[in-house]
Amino acid sequence: MGKRILVLGGGVGGVVAAKRLAERLRGRVDAEITLISDTDYYLLPPLLVNIALGDLDPAQAQLPLSILSKRGVKVVKASVTKVDPDNRVVETSQGKFNYDYLIASLGVEHDFKSYNLGVGYHNFTLDGALKLREALRNFKGGSVVIFTPEPIYRCGVYPFEIVSQLDTIFRKRGIRDKVELTLIHPFERPIQPLGPEAVKITEETFAHKGIRYIGNARPLEVDDKNKVVVITADKVKYDLLIVVPPARLPKPFDGTPLAVDLPNGRWTVVDVYTGRSIKYDDVYLPGEHSMPSIGLPTAGVPVHFTALASAGAVAGELLGEPIDPAQITAMACAMDYGDFGLMFNCDIKLDLKDNKALWINNCYSILTSPLGKLIKDLFYKTWLQTTM
Repeated sequence: MGKRILVLGGGVGGVVAAKRLAERLRGRVDAEITLISDTDYYLLPPLLVNIALGDLDPAQAQLPLSILSKRGVKVVKASVTKVDPDNRVVETSQGKFNYDYLIASLGVEHDFKSYNLGVGYHNFTLDGALKLREALRNFKGGSVVIFTPEPIYRCGVYPFEIVSQLDTIFRKRGIRDKVELTLIHPFERPIQPLGPEAVKITEETFAHKGIRYIGNARPLEVDDKNKVVVITADKVKYDLLIVVPPARLPKPFDGTPLAVDLPNGRWTVVDVYTGRSIKYDDVYLPGEHSMPSIGLPTAGVPVHFTALASAGAVAGELLGEPIDPAQITAMACAMDYGDFGLMFNCDIKLDLKDNKALWINNCYSILTSPLGKLIKDLFYKTWLQTTM
């Protein structure tokens, strides 16, 4: 009987891992690769903002997961309910699946319950992006607040992008003089982890665009009755509220030995070099749910590289070849500020002793230009078309 490799999640990590495994193993070893996803399509999350802003239709941001079947990957549409690493079993809405190797990349849960965030608009799901698109189309003026209550959320640069993009959109619509734009964020200064160069560019952009930044914010709640965001030092009025939900551990990991309480939350913990679970040799966890434990952002680029590392490690073991995961050494960050774009690169050093990826204070600009918008757009659309 061939080795059973179970891949959980039809997002960046799951798709990248399944594809790489199929490329490495097909025709060389007897292995069955099964990918389980709760949707039958792959949706590129960064393009949700383009849907919300009216630049893309949903069909332009997704591809059917069935494409993977051409590579020999079996795709099952099901919701994962529990991971049981002690018995090598995954429970789903379509029954139980056993495995010899597990690669789980289940993203994060978006917490809309805390702070009463559910009353605001967002674009962290397709449905949310479509509702935000409609709200923006009907918006004629007033106070727009982007509320980011906690520092760990999907795509760290997103709040700084969306507020700048909205400025450009409202100017094009001729209503910018009727709109107040405010970003509430836990960082003392905007986009602080990318370093002083990014902070300077962003602060100058906000000043030029007339964007109010409330940093070092300590959130309490959203009072939707009075239309205010309540923080410890202020109450900020809104007519349109856009929220950035905190990231939480996916529910299938709750109550399992894979989840660990850390100073920055409850997450799965992995080896920084391979993405392998620190407790189970047959389990790999290259998902956003592991990135905070090794010092990386909850974003697609580090998940992509960690998924490649995990797939490389599994393939190496099955083929009897040296394991060379080719883990992440740099992280490119493309940002769209509405009327221009930025490209930042962050050099990454893997500290194997402390099991951390070190990148903060190692970031620098490689482009600040209107061309940056085009490069970002081409990057994501090319990635979408070539990943499968």
